[in-house]
Amino acid sequence: MSVPQLYERVIEKITPFRILIFFSIVLFLPKALIENPSGGVDPSWKISINMALHQGLVFGKDWVFTYGPLGFLSTRVPTYIGIMPILIYDIFVIGVLFYILKYTFKSLNNTVKWLAVPYFIMMISHNSEATFQLFTLFIFLVFHHYRTQTIISLALATTISVLIFFIKLNLGIVASVILYAYFVLAIVSDTKSFLKIVAFWGYHLGLVLILGQIFHVDLVNYVKGALSIINNYNDAMFSVDFVNLTARYAYFNIALAVIVVLSFAVFFIYSLPLILKSRSDIFILLVMLFAWYLGFKQGFTRFGFAGMSYPFFYGALFVGISYLFIENTTLKSRLGDVFMVFLLISPFVSTGIGFAFNKLTLPYQDVIFSNLPFQQQVSNEKNRVEYHIDSKISQNFKGKTVDFVPYEISYAFFNDLHYNPRPAIQSYQAYNNYLTSLNYAKYLSPTAPDYVLYTVPGPTDVQRYNFWSDSKTTLAMLQNYNYDTTTISKDTLQVVKKRSRHFQLVKSNIKDLAFKIGEEVPVSQANKLTWIEIKVKYSLWGKIMRVLVQPPVLRVKATFEDGKTEVFKAIISEIDGGVFLKKLQTNIEAEHFFRTRGQNKSITRLQFLQNHAGFEDDITAHLYDVSFR
Repeated sequence: MSVPQLYERVIEKITPFRILIFFSIVLFLPKALIENPSGGVDPSWKISINMALHQGLVFGKDWVFTYGPLGFLSTRVPTYIGIMPILIYDIFVIGVLFYILKYTFKSLNNTVKWLAVPYFIMMISHNSEATFQLFTLFIFLVFHHYRTQTIISLALATTISVLIFFIKLNLGIVASVILYAYFVLAIVSDTKSFLKIVAFWGYHLGLVLILGQIFHVDLVNYVKGALSIINNYNDAMFSVDFVNLTARYAYFNIALAVIVVLSFAVFFIYSLPLILKSRSDIFILLVMLFAWYLGFKQGFTRFGFAGMSYPFFYGALFVGISYLFIENTTLKSRLGDVFMVFLLISPFVSTGIGFAFNKLTLPYQDVIFSNLPFQQQVSNEKNRVEYHIDSKISQNFKGKTVDFVPYEISYAFFNDLHYNPRPAIQSYQAYNNYLTSLNYAKYLSPTAPDYVLYTVPGPTDVQRYNFWSDSKTTLAMLQNYNYDTTTISKDTLQVVKKRSRHFQLVKSNIKDLAFKIGEEVPVSQANKLTWIEIKVKYSLWGKIMRVLVQPPVLRVKATFEDGKTEVFKAIISEIDGGVFLKKLQTNIEAEHFFRTRGQNKSITRLQFLQNHAGFEDDITAHLYDVSFR
């Protein structure tokens, strides 16, 4: 074959179809191959995943968080794991995406429509959380099998649901529920498929059990812990900071979300008679709507810049995927109009000055620009200097185990300490009685860490009183640990050392209170260490807001023994589990608290402030004074 003939054959194969598949895959690839360990709230839990795997901790028992043992595939931290598992995962995802795009472009058979695919892939790539990417692929594969009965699609969907289950369990449970619902639908629709579906159900369950053994997962407690985290995530982790601090961008995005909601409402109301007649499309539409709702909640619960990709860009992909598989031509056309709404508003989704979604970036750009071996070494050395603990102090930790409260686990990694965490590894997320009780039991058990290092946390949300987070861990520290020393590193660290035998907890002056929102009540006195458990209930309106968008904000005015007052954001599940009525907001107050076993200034009066009828008026509280012997 001559050179001109070879050239002509190559040119013939470079079709718009193949060009768009190539660029879609390039845009889908992560912007960074790996992420280096560092310090702070998020980097700490990221490195904690790898440390838990390295030390053989049991997920669900020793380590409880929203992420699971394969969480490193989302964080892309290679420490103790290596780069190869991350690359294998990328190759797998590329293969699945190639399989999906071939079908997609052939089905659309329209160059203009083709362009929407790489466009939205580009948009989601700026928040390429592995679980939501996999969930998007999973939805496609389930729908594809539903319409074509292609075995490979169901096999891939089942495999991906297991991957999600071990990366981040909240979405893993959702994917498993959708998969099992589809199994039931498939059997009901065609009884001849019973054996095939049962085989895939067995494959799913078997793979979960096998990987659970390999990665040391206590499956029952893994699910139980995740459900507990999910249940109160809205109550504790919702944020209104974006609205308060960047109102212009926040309300602009809210307006765009309203447009999307209205487009869905018009579609479903106008098309309801047609939907009821086209029964085979109901499953697709219900899953689409549920998937978009998850994206909406993901974006607007922790309302901030990064979350905007979920309702608008992933949402567009959910609608677009559904469009491919809707059989009724009229419904397909109308759903195409909904997709056009997403397409038209997507360029205007605002994240504030200095960042926009609609821009191209290279995949694995860190390998080229910022993650060369010498740069990784410099970064590691810089962090080791920044998080260095005085050697006179750290020498006491040799052969001992340590934990860090509330969240700076990075100290353990950068000082090569033997990390022995409480189960709910970061205090801001131990936001209900189940989670903080796990931590309490750990710190009173024979396996409690020998040392705990405490830092006064910066605010995870504006007006959140961080001392009230994970209060049963604080109680356990008073019972089972003695103040040892204070040392200054990047932060001021209060070091407490485990006692040979823990104190017994003595309760006195036990009382129950009943009062109303807006009523100021006395709760403690000076020189008293008072524990209080408060039950506040959402009103019907509050429950509706909690499910649909965000729960209403409950604020409490605390009056201290010196007469000073402060208003906090009270978290319903946190105060229900119990908190200390004490002031601890500075390093000096933290040292005094642990030195004196809790004798800081008391909160003597509380007043819960009403917020747009989001809560029932009646409040109850159980409280008692605490001492140790």
